[in-house]
Amino acid sequence: MSTKLTLASSVVCLIGLTQAAMARIETVVVGTVTATIGDTAYEGETLDVPSEGTSTAEWRTFGPVTSLSIQAHDPKAASRMQNVLNVEITLMGENAAASIMEASVSWWPEGMGAPHYFNEGSGTEVSIAIDTLSLEEGTSTVSGDFSARLCRKDGIYDETDTGDCLTVDGRFNTALHKAD
Repeated sequence: MSTKLTLASSVVCLIGLTQAAMARIETVVVGTVTATIGDTAYEGETLDVPSEGTSTAEWRTFGPVTSLSIQAHDPKAASRMQNVLNVEITLMGENAAASIMEASVSWWPEGMGAPHYFNEGSGTEVSIAIDTLSLEEGTSTVSGDFSARLCRKDGIYDETDTGDCLTVDGRFNTALHKAD
């Protein structure tokens, strides 16, 4: 299975799990993601769910590889699952100087069951610059910038519509939760 397909599947799972958790459980804001999507300003929050021990901003390691998942939720959206912006980063190493192996950005304006925008198939690479990264358990944080070209997909496995694309430029600054 390709890494891009694995990342896309992870996003869908995380959004689905987060949707169920947020529907009934209190969340705590632990960070922000600000961006311009097309011509529209975006402000989202990363959230911890203390009672579940989960977060929408997480890290995990597998040998020398570190994966970061930063999922921001728009507090002004009609639902926490609408207007979700997701940044996934895979690093070789565990600090801000680590080389980026792969990155993806996706935007889910109407939630999981509707068309979304993803960098896969857009014809351009995602650009990520990590300013700070600390993976100290209990005090993990990351900050940096990203930019990508996102193109519409009607569903996770559908073809990318390169005639309907948006540029996204943004910044993340969040605490990270160590994923189990």
